Amino acid sequence: MQRVSSKRGSSAFWYTVPALAMTVAFFVVPLVYLIVVSLYKWNGLGAMKFVGLGNYTYIFNNANFHKALRVTLTWLASALFLHIPLGMVLSLMLNRRPKGWRFLRVMYFIPNVISTTAVSFMWYFIYHSDMGMLNGLLRAVGLGHLTRSWLGNTSTALFCNQVPFILYVGLTTIIFLTQLSTVSPELYEAAEIDGADGLRKDLYISIPMLKPAILTNVMLNGAFCLRTFEYPFLMTSGGPSNSTTNLALYIYREMMSANRYGVSMAAGLVTILLGVLLMTIVTLLQKERKVKL
Repeated sequence: MQRVSSKRGSSAFWYTVPALAMTVAFFVVPLVYLIVVSLYKWNGLGAMKFVGLGNYTYIFNNANFHKALRVTLTWLASALFLHIPLGMVLSLMLNRRPKGWRFLRVMYFIPNVISTTAVSFMWYFIYHSDMGMLNGLLRAVGLGHLTRSWLGNTSTALFCNQVPFILYVGLTTIIFLTQLSTVSPELYEAAEIDGADGLRKDLYISIPMLKPAILTNVMLNGAFCLRTFEYPFLMTSGGPSNSTTNLALYIYREMMSANRYGVSMAAGLVTILLGVLLMTIVTLLQKERKVKL
């Protein structure tokens, strides 16, 4: 029996080798390379000069990096307090299966299968100060005094960048709906017998059952916010006055425009550490939930 078990364990290990090799080749090796280069001053072509933690000292004392970090945290806040709650509300509505709920579910999801680049250009023309649909609509209803250069104003540009992300909640909604499908109908029937209306059933049954889906959505949307690039790059190019430059765009500029590869790698490692921190928090919350159960 021990030999059979040993053979099975050995064969199972060999099945994992391709995945392990790809992980090492496409994640571990690039990560090590990133860490090493972050310790050097390098323009991408010439000799590399070791500067130790000099690149990290540079970014932590750099006003543009501070602004990019704040913008990235603002993206995370928009996910936590706007995008995910909106997806939850829509999932609770669709879970009641109103008339046309299948059509609505498909319509909500369609933007998620469209290229982010295409969506960015679409919203760029919606916000366009001269031929944009938003300003045209405001003029048509007699609110011409509210028209402005939405993407050229530091007070509106960042939120305008985030609007497509906030509104396109198809994937988030589907994850919530999948979790709601696991809730026993008997719980809702018992609540109805006790006289609970739709709102009370959502508050005391549906929402508490959504905690695993909430954590999943926090992880997925948090990862998206840390790496999002198309919206600030294509809609505003990080402007005006770097008000929409996030960490991803900052990394790109330091490498491609300023030729500071070491600084770019250092900023990239900081972004990775933010992602690790987010993953750690979500994992701890999941473990805490399992312990309570």
